[in-house]
Amino acid sequence: MPDAKKKFRSDIGATPGTVALLAVVILVLQQGLAVGRAATPSGRSVKPAMMKHAACNVAKQPGGAGSIQGKPVVISGALLNGGHLNTATWKGKVVVIDFWATWCPWCRAEMPGIEKLYRKYHSRGLEIVGVPLSDTAAAVKPYLKANPKAAWPEIFDKGAGNAALAQKLGVSAFPAQCVIDRRGILKYTIVGSSSKQLAADVRKLDADVRKLIQKGDGSS
Repeated sequence: MPDAKKKFRSDIGATPGTVALLAVVILVLQQGLAVGRAATPSGRSVKPAMMKHAACNVAKQPGGAGSIQGKPVVISGALLNGGHLNTATWKGKVVVIDFWATWCPWCRAEMPGIEKLYRKYHSRGLEIVGVPLSDTAAAVKPYLKANPKAAWPEIFDKGAGNAALAQKLGVSAFPAQCVIDRRGILKYTIVGSSSKQLAADVRKLDADVRKLIQKGDGSS
């Protein structure tokens, strides 16, 4: 084994091209780590896998969550199956806005947790509205038909309306959820970054929605 190590070192030393290649690899790894430390608007570190999945990103726009968090928010838009939704009609309800896409693996992994949240609290005053991003109606409708437990309405703007809504709320990547309390105040925006983090996000949503629900239904 020692002889093999010596041979390996001598081979590297004898091949200038190998040394140059190693230098490039190290540089690429350093850049990857720097990208992995980039932060979302909520301050959460985004893992490199999410950053490389460019289609899961939404173009940033000045303002967003940093400027409207803690302020009244009303969401409106055309619905996937016709009609129009305006969250002003949900006065006194806790509202979760779920940004997702049919092709996004993190969104699909998180969907069962969102479904459970809806079943658990809908009768006590929780409303959820979905906002599919970078998707087509032809893709969204079959997906929802195959997942009937996702029974909440979906806002779907054929133009750039859904992306504009994401930008307005400071959503730079998805899956993401915006939580609005019974007074219509935007409490915070959560952006998923890994399968492990998604599970923690759903637990946080459950705990926070429960607290917001209890403030209005008299539960302790």
